[in-house]
Amino acid sequence: MLMKLLRSTSGRAASWTMIGFGASYAIRLLSTLALTRLLEPGVFGLMSLAWVFLGALTMLSDVGTVPSVIRSHRGDDPDFLDTAWSVQAVRGFCLAGLVLLLAWPVSRLYEEPRLFPILCAVAVMPALQGLSSISLATCRRHVRLGALTAMGLAGQILTTVVNILFAWWLQSVWALVLGSIIGVLFGLVASYLWLPPHRPRLRFHRDAMAEIVTFGRWVLLATLFSYFGGQGSTAIMGFEVPVETLGLITIATTIAFALSDLVLRILGQVAFPTLSRAFREGRDFASAVDRIKRLIFLFVLPCLIALSFLSQEIIDLLYDPRYALAGSFLTLFALNAALAMLSMPYQNAMLAAGNSRAHAIVMGTAAASTVILMLAGMQVHGIYGMIFGMGLGSGLLPLLVSAWFAKRHGILRWHYDAVTATGVLALYAYMLGTLPPV
Repeated sequence: MLMKLLRSTSGRAASWTMIGFGASYAIRLLSTLALTRLLEPGVFGLMSLAWVFLGALTMLSDVGTVPSVIRSHRGDDPDFLDTAWSVQAVRGFCLAGLVLLLAWPVSRLYEEPRLFPILCAVAVMPALQGLSSISLATCRRHVRLGALTAMGLAGQILTTVVNILFAWWLQSVWALVLGSIIGVLFGLVASYLWLPPHRPRLRFHRDAMAEIVTFGRWVLLATLFSYFGGQGSTAIMGFEVPVETLGLITIATTIAFALSDLVLRILGQVAFPTLSRAFREGRDFASAVDRIKRLIFLFVLPCLIALSFLSQEIIDLLYDPRYALAGSFLTLFALNAALAMLSMPYQNAMLAAGNSRAHAIVMGTAAASTVILMLAGMQVHGIYGMIFGMGLGSGLLPLLVSAWFAKRHGILRWHYDAVTATGVLALYAYMLGTLPPV
């Protein structure tokens, strides 16, 4: 009965996640179509610089308070929740101060004086986010995603409407700045009014702090590796290929990893809390991992392989002939996404079991091998070799390391991994032989 209830809860949560994901992408598309008609392209370039800088600081200070609440046996303890909220709040204000401190040097580095006041304004955002209710984490712990999804979509709709109104009125980058701040402020207020109430108190309970720091230090290291493996590869591509080619690669990766983003969101918001609950209650942890691997094997991977075969038709349908080469890149990036999917259930399981150290090692392997193999691939087989090297570095090698840890936890499902990895690599060899030269 309990397993049926858990499956029912997980199914509803997955449905909410897919609904939220689809609606969010639709709103984002409509927002882009409207704002590009009201604002100059340079406005989006300025905001991109601001978001890259703010996003880097945010990721590089991630101490894992939300995963700690989700997986801990004390995740419903008021002392633990108050400590997690206090750590989150202090981190937010520290981030705000750091953004203010670095705003001027960053604007000088990019030789863009307008960036300085923009960064000073958006510095308030991490402070507001840090004050948000810890109920955002407890709802994810108990897989209550309906309220979270509705609140997130409401905030996104409000931000889009405000952005468009300000863009029509101001015709400047400040439309996006003000709209984003208002959206974050809405999220802060809604987290207390919309979600189950929890009145936080500033406290740092010793045992709770020790657990959060012990678990979170490895989450922080994993986030560092993830950031450098992702953004670092983009920076390297900027040196290795012309800017026009980099634009085509960006289009291809956006399409290729759309499905992966959805799967990652389901894993993070549904599978991770479900696995954490199974581990806390001492139930069959391995069978839960097996179900996730089976779903990926039967449903996600066929979609990515189909995308690889239909990539050129999709690009030709959506874009004019100037973007035709993006179809070749999409062919390979879809296979990269398939390889990257294989280790994700193991990584979620390791975090659910509290082994954040193993997760950090996997992400470190992915970051280092992605950079090394993409550079080696570029020398051997040009741009296609570079993309293949990225696939090996971000997908295959992390899978091998994850499988080693999974075997130690008794959750290894090698038959899924072996069949899929062999099939994808064989398909890769075939596709590389059919693609037109760059």
